[in-house]
Amino acid sequence: MRTGQESIALPLSAPGVRPGCTADDVLARLLAAWAVLALLFQMWALAPAEALAAAQGGVPQAVWQDSDRNHRRSPPQVKNQLRPPQVRAGRLPLPEEAQAGRQAKARNLVATGATPLPAAPAPGDRLPMLGESDWRLKVASAAVTRGDMVRLGEIVTPLGQMDAALWNKLCERELWAAPPEEGKPLQINRSRLSQALRQALGQEYAGRCILPTSLVIQRGGLVFREDDLRAYVVKSLTPQLAAMPGEAELTDFRLPEYIFLAHSGQRIQLEPGRLSPGRVPLRFAVQEADGTTLRRVAGTANLTLWVTVPAAGRPLSKGETLSPEGVTFLRVNASQLKDVPWDGQGGPWQVIRSLGTGEPILQSDLASRLMVRRGNILTLRYEKGNLKMSIQAEALADGEPGATIPVRNLQTKKQVYATVRDGSTVEIR
Repeated sequence: MRTGQESIALPLSAPGVRPGCTADDVLARLLAAWAVLALLFQMWALAPAEALAAAQGGVPQAVWQDSDRNHRRSPPQVKNQLRPPQVRAGRLPLPEEAQAGRQAKARNLVATGATPLPAAPAPGDRLPMLGESDWRLKVASAAVTRGDMVRLGEIVTPLGQMDAALWNKLCERELWAAPPEEGKPLQINRSRLSQALRQALGQEYAGRCILPTSLVIQRGGLVFREDDLRAYVVKSLTPQLAAMPGEAELTDFRLPEYIFLAHSGQRIQLEPGRLSPGRVPLRFAVQEADGTTLRRVAGTANLTLWVTVPAAGRPLSKGETLSPEGVTFLRVNASQLKDVPWDGQGGPWQVIRSLGTGEPILQSDLASRLMVRRGNILTLRYEKGNLKMSIQAEALADGEPGATIPVRNLQTKKQVYATVRDGSTVEIR
């Protein structure tokens, strides 16, 4: 007679069972196997459901990405993502002898004409040139949808000669469900966007779409794209540019690709930096209806100021008297001027540094010929009533006509103050 606490010895020939295993061990193994089988069956049952959802079209919920989170990546993260996989994996470069061997092999292939030709791109990889009666659908990088479903007309712009009836039909085509939360932009990458358009439009129309790198969609609110921001900058700065001397123009805009507003009560306020020739900083402040600034987005533009300035009509030597024959006028970019240009007035002037032909004449390049320099020997004239006398004196400071400077009497060695009359004469009255 055996008790319930005794173990039952299984035969040694049982598969997967070690000699001496108890019934409790066998039961535990069977339960674990059943759990694994149940998990596999559950995954197999879900696969057809996902395939059915993909076949029905639209963008799966997992495709959407938080656009704000995507833009909050730090520069080191972006730099790391742009590195090749082998660099991110920490692989070291090839030894010099291995690189030399590969280079020699490549040179031999080129010399013998045995280099393989690059594979021709597939027909669907790129669109052909737009013909006279052809058309395309350009997908915007940012768009706003108003309903529960995203429509084709909300994200694309027709290009070329497209039939109006066909466009009216296609622009109302529903593509996929809109983002669930209003006022929060979500992003879909290029590959997912291409797949979703093929499912919603078919290959005939999806093949005519020009896709951006990614598409950001917001449910409700407003979106200002780069061209809208550029027009806003030009309109806002035109009065200030008109007041500047010369001819001012804004070029080389570097603006945000888009700015979203959560609702129509919000607005964008331009905060320009100091307007001077060169790169001008710009900031777009997104403000709430009560004036509270929610966030700021940076941008820049290049301000080119064309002014007409005097320039050397021929090479001018240092100390040469500036004459009308040696001066011409040129239209130059004010950002290239190192100092204030000469206004063409005053004189007579002498050049204090050599100037080449066509080089702008700056105010700092000229000195008055009537100006007295320190150390110059001058004629000191003294007039008081009927008494008039002239003696030699040394200038102890620089001075223009009308200025009072100290001079030293060369006969008595005494210092007196005299008024500059011209470049060789000072007087005391």
